[in-house]
Amino acid sequence: MVSWSALGRSFGINLLKSNKNSTSLVQNVKFSTSKALGGDHGHKSFVIQPSRWQYHKFKDMFHYYVMVGLIPISAIIFYTNVFIGPAQLTPIPEGYVPKHWEYYRNPITRFIARYIHPSPQQEYEKFMHYIDEEAQRAKLRALEKEILAKMGERQDYQAYYYRPMVNKYMRIEKKTGEEIVERIGDDY
Repeated sequence: MVSWSALGRSFGINLLKSNKNSTSLVQNVKFSTSKALGGDHGHKSFVIQPSRWQYHKFKDMFHYYVMVGLIPISAIIFYTNVFIGPAQLTPIPEGYVPKHWEYYRNPITRFIARYIHPSPQQEYEKFMHYIDEEAQRAKLRALEKEILAKMGERQDYQAYYYRPMVNKYMRIEKKTGEEIVERIGDDY
Protein backbone atom coordinates (compact mmCIF):
# COMPACT_ATOMS: atom_id res chain seq x y z
CA MET A 1 0.00 0.00 0.00
CA VAL A 2 2.87 2.30 0.79
CA SER A 3 4.47 1.76 -2.61
CA TRP A 4 1.22 2.61 -4.43
CA SER A 5 0.91 5.91 -2.59
CA ALA A 6 4.55 6.74 -3.33
CA LEU A 7 3.97 6.01 -7.02
CA GLY A 8 0.86 8.14 -6.98
CA ARG A 9 2.77 11.04 -5.46
CA SER A 10 5.49 10.87 -8.06
CA PHE A 11 2.93 10.80 -10.89
CA GLY A 12 1.08 13.68 -9.28
CA ILE A 13 4.21 15.79 -9.09
CA ASN A 14 4.93 15.13 -12.75
CA LEU A 15 1.40 16.10 -13.66
CA LEU A 16 1.66 19.30 -11.65
CA LYS A 17 4.61 20.36 -13.67
CA SER A 18 2.90 19.90 -17.00
CA ASN A 19 -0.74 20.95 -16.41
CA LYS A 20 -1.83 23.12 -13.52
CA ASN A 21 -5.60 22.50 -13.31
CA SER A 22 -6.36 19.36 -15.21
CA THR A 23 -7.60 15.97 -14.13
CA SER A 24 -5.86 13.04 -15.77
CA LEU A 25 -6.06 9.28 -15.67
CA VAL A 26 -2.74 7.47 -15.38
CA GLN A 27 -2.79 3.68 -15.12
CA ASN A 28 -6.36 3.54 -13.75
CA VAL A 29 -5.54 6.11 -11.06
CA LYS A 30 -7.32 9.43 -11.19
CA PHE A 31 -5.32 12.46 -10.04
CA SER A 32 -6.60 15.91 -9.49
CA THR A 33 -3.98 18.66 -9.80
CA SER A 34 -6.26 21.46 -8.68
CA LYS A 35 -5.41 20.95 -4.99
CA ALA A 36 -2.06 20.47 -3.36
CA LEU A 37 -1.08 16.92 -2.54
CA GLY A 38 -0.02 16.59 1.09
CA GLY A 39 0.63 13.20 2.61
CA ASP A 40 1.21 14.27 6.19
CA HIS A 41 -2.34 15.54 6.90
CA GLY A 42 -1.11 18.29 9.17
CA HIS A 43 1.63 18.63 11.74
CA LYS A 44 1.62 15.91 14.41
CA SER A 45 3.98 15.69 17.33
CA PHE A 46 4.81 12.87 19.71
CA VAL A 47 4.10 14.11 23.21
CA ILE A 48 6.23 12.44 25.88
CA GLN A 49 4.15 11.64 28.94
CA PRO A 50 4.47 9.26 31.87
CA SER A 51 3.27 5.72 31.46
CA ARG A 52 -0.21 4.82 32.64
CA TRP A 53 0.51 1.08 32.66
CA GLN A 54 0.57 0.85 36.47
CA TYR A 55 -2.78 2.65 36.73
CA HIS A 56 -4.38 0.40 34.12
CA LYS A 57 -2.94 -2.71 35.80
CA PHE A 58 -4.30 -1.59 39.19
CA LYS A 59 -7.69 -0.84 37.65
CA ASP A 60 -7.83 -4.26 35.98
CA MET A 61 -6.81 -6.09 39.15
CA PHE A 62 -9.26 -4.08 41.25
CA HIS A 63 -12.15 -4.92 38.93
CA TYR A 64 -11.06 -8.57 38.84
CA TYR A 65 -10.99 -8.94 42.61
CA VAL A 66 -14.27 -7.06 43.00
CA MET A 67 -15.89 -9.47 40.54
CA VAL A 68 -14.25 -12.61 41.94
CA GLY A 69 -14.27 -11.78 45.65
CA LEU A 70 -16.44 -8.92 46.74
CA ILE A 71 -19.58 -9.67 44.76
CA PRO A 72 -19.86 -13.38 45.75
CA ILE A 73 -19.07 -12.65 49.40
CA SER A 74 -21.63 -9.84 49.44
CA ALA A 75 -24.20 -12.23 47.94
CA ILE A 76 -23.44 -14.87 50.59
CA ILE A 77 -23.68 -12.34 53.42
CA PHE A 78 -26.96 -11.00 52.03
CA TYR A 79 -28.39 -14.52 51.67
CA THR A 80 -27.43 -15.58 55.21
CA ASN A 81 -28.75 -12.41 56.80
CA VAL A 82 -32.03 -12.36 54.88
CA PHE A 83 -32.96 -16.05 54.53
CA ILE A 84 -31.22 -17.76 57.47
CA GLY A 85 -31.05 -14.98 60.04
CA PRO A 86 -29.57 -14.97 63.53
CA ALA A 87 -29.78 -17.97 65.85
CA GLN A 88 -32.54 -18.11 68.45
CA LEU A 89 -31.74 -18.64 72.11
CA THR A 90 -33.40 -21.81 73.43
CA PRO A 91 -32.95 -23.82 76.63
CA ILE A 92 -30.33 -26.56 76.52
CA PRO A 93 -31.78 -30.09 76.74
CA GLU A 94 -30.73 -32.39 79.56
CA GLY A 95 -27.50 -34.27 78.91
CA TYR A 96 -26.55 -32.22 75.85
CA VAL A 97 -23.20 -30.45 75.80
CA PRO A 98 -23.18 -27.60 73.25
CA LYS A 99 -20.34 -27.42 70.77
CA HIS A 100 -18.09 -24.38 70.88
CA TRP A 101 -19.51 -22.88 67.68
CA GLU A 102 -23.10 -23.04 68.96
CA TYR A 103 -22.48 -20.11 71.28
CA TYR A 104 -22.33 -17.61 68.40
CA ARG A 105 -25.44 -15.91 67.09
CA ASN A 106 -24.53 -15.02 63.47
CA PRO A 107 -24.44 -17.97 61.01
CA ILE A 108 -21.29 -16.68 59.29
CA THR A 109 -19.49 -16.38 62.63
CA ARG A 110 -20.64 -19.88 63.51
CA PHE A 111 -19.27 -21.21 60.21
CA ILE A 112 -15.90 -19.51 60.81
CA ALA A 113 -15.74 -20.77 64.41
CA ARG A 114 -16.61 -24.31 63.33
CA TYR A 115 -14.49 -24.80 60.20
CA ILE A 116 -11.70 -22.20 60.22
CA HIS A 117 -10.66 -21.33 63.78
CA PRO A 118 -9.53 -23.97 66.29
CA SER A 119 -11.71 -24.57 69.33
CA PRO A 120 -10.93 -22.78 72.62
CA GLN A 121 -10.20 -26.15 74.23
CA GLN A 122 -7.63 -26.93 71.55
CA GLU A 123 -6.04 -23.50 71.99
CA TYR A 124 -5.90 -24.02 75.77
CA GLU A 125 -4.24 -27.42 75.39
CA LYS A 126 -1.67 -26.02 72.94
CA PHE A 127 -0.85 -23.26 75.42
CA MET A 128 -0.51 -25.75 78.28
CA HIS A 129 1.85 -27.85 76.13
CA TYR A 130 3.96 -24.75 75.44
CA ILE A 131 4.13 -23.93 79.18
CA ASP A 132 5.11 -27.54 80.00
CA GLU A 133 7.91 -27.51 77.40
CA GLU A 134 9.24 -24.23 78.76
CA ALA A 135 9.18 -25.62 82.33
CA GLN A 136 11.15 -28.68 81.22
CA ARG A 137 13.69 -26.48 79.43
CA ALA A 138 14.08 -24.36 82.58
CA LYS A 139 14.70 -27.52 84.65
CA LEU A 140 17.32 -28.70 82.15
CA ARG A 141 19.06 -25.31 82.18
CA ALA A 142 19.13 -25.29 86.00
CA LEU A 143 20.52 -28.84 86.07
CA GLU A 144 23.21 -27.97 83.52
CA LYS A 145 24.17 -24.89 85.52
CA GLU A 146 24.42 -26.98 88.69
CA ILE A 147 26.57 -29.62 86.95
CA LEU A 148 28.96 -26.99 85.58
CA ALA A 149 29.26 -25.44 89.06
CA LYS A 150 30.10 -28.83 90.61
CA MET A 151 32.64 -29.53 87.86
CA GLY A 152 34.29 -26.19 88.49
CA GLU A 153 34.28 -26.77 92.25
CA ARG A 154 35.74 -30.30 92.29
CA GLN A 155 37.83 -30.37 89.06
CA ASP A 156 38.18 -34.14 89.33
CA TYR A 157 36.65 -35.52 86.12
CA GLN A 158 36.37 -34.79 82.41
CA ALA A 159 33.79 -32.34 81.17
CA TYR A 160 31.11 -33.21 78.66
CA TYR A 161 32.97 -31.28 76.00
CA TYR A 162 36.23 -33.26 76.46
CA ARG A 163 37.27 -35.34 73.47
CA PRO A 164 39.75 -38.11 74.18
CA MET A 165 42.74 -38.23 71.85
CA VAL A 166 43.14 -41.20 69.51
CA ASN A 167 46.56 -42.81 70.22
CA LYS A 168 46.87 -44.25 66.73
CA TYR A 169 47.60 -40.86 65.18
CA MET A 170 49.94 -39.99 68.07
CA ARG A 171 52.06 -43.08 67.36
CA ILE A 172 52.15 -42.31 63.62
CA GLU A 173 53.33 -38.74 64.29
CA LYS A 174 55.99 -39.97 66.77
CA LYS A 175 57.29 -42.55 64.29
CA THR A 176 57.44 -39.98 61.45
CA GLY A 177 59.29 -37.53 63.69
CA GLU A 178 61.88 -40.17 64.69
CA GLU A 179 62.46 -41.08 61.00
CA ILE A 180 63.06 -37.42 60.12
CA VAL A 181 65.53 -37.06 63.01
CA GLU A 182 67.43 -40.20 61.84
CA ARG A 183 67.65 -38.98 58.23
CA ILE A 184 68.40 -35.29 58.73
CA GLY A 185 69.81 -35.19 62.22
CA ASP A 186 69.13 -33.21 65.33
CA ASP A 187 70.62 -29.89 64.21
CA TYR A 188 68.01 -29.16 61.56
